[in-house]
Amino acid sequence: MAGKKKERSYKEKVEITFSRPKQQSQEEMIRNWLELPSVVIANILFRIGVVDLYENAQKVCTTWHKICKNPALWKIIHIDDRSGSFERQDAILKHAVDRSQGQLVDINIADFATPELLHYVAERSSQLKRLEFVTCCIGMMWMWPRALKNFPMLEELNLYKIGISKEGIETAGKCCPLLKTLKVNQESCLIWHGGSDLTSLMIRNRIAKAIGENLPELRHLELIGNKMTNIGLQSILKGCRHLELLDLRECLYIDLKGELGKKCSENIKCVKLPEDSLEGCKNLNGYGCMTCDYESLRTRLLRSFRNL
Repeated sequence: MAGKKKERSYKEKVEITFSRPKQQSQEEMIRNWLELPSVVIANILFRIGVVDLYENAQKVCTTWHKICKNPALWKIIHIDDRSGSFERQDAILKHAVDRSQGQLVDINIADFATPELLHYVAERSSQLKRLEFVTCCIGMMWMWPRALKNFPMLEELNLYKIGISKEGIETAGKCCPLLKTLKVNQESCLIWHGGSDLTSLMIRNRIAKAIGENLPELRHLELIGNKMTNIGLQSILKGCRHLELLDLRECLYIDLKGELGKKCSENIKCVKLPEDSLEGCKNLNGYGCMTCDYESLRTRLLRSFRNL
């Protein structure tokens, strides 16, 4: 009898041993994800981006809606959904800026920014460190002096297919002491303007000279498609002595043969030349417009400005 009791007891133990993992797996299958710590849920929601936060996540349930009120989830705003309407994008941006409660550090928007939206961001985002706009309203150029006064923490300013005024560069020099990266990239436009009179040269070199005179702490400078001549480039080299990268692709009015090119290569770790390919450069497609053969026109341009 004792042997039988032992055998039964052993079988019961084995049964129990094998049944426990089965019970655990069933529990895992019916786990309520809302019981996760709010910190974990917030970490997951942070990774989906502000568009999904605005349109989906915060509408799932009251718990998620409450978590989505955390300003930390809205510190980075990237909106590159070019299929949506302006009204939709405008609403998302303003909602995200409001939810950030002044903690916004990084904003990247394409195609729908206006002076009014830039003003909206500037008035509410004094901690901003990185700003990138792509193909925005033409009137934006004249808003930079007012906006940049409100970004004392700005470290990186990236502009694609939109410009910045001389006054904007001067304001950045005064009000953005931490600025280390500046990108003002355009699609080049090869148009023969004829002559090299003083007025034309001043206009072409205005931004380059402003950069050289006001932004001495720059480390990374991209001026793709800029129409400056050697005069503007010399101003940059003279004033920005800490540059580690200088992108001159499609800067078709400069000539890097001789001492100027040598000076660039000796003082700057990475120099991208006017004729280098734009492959891999986001937001730019290459030559914006041409009035004649690229090589022949560039030869004429360089001949005109060679001694400047």
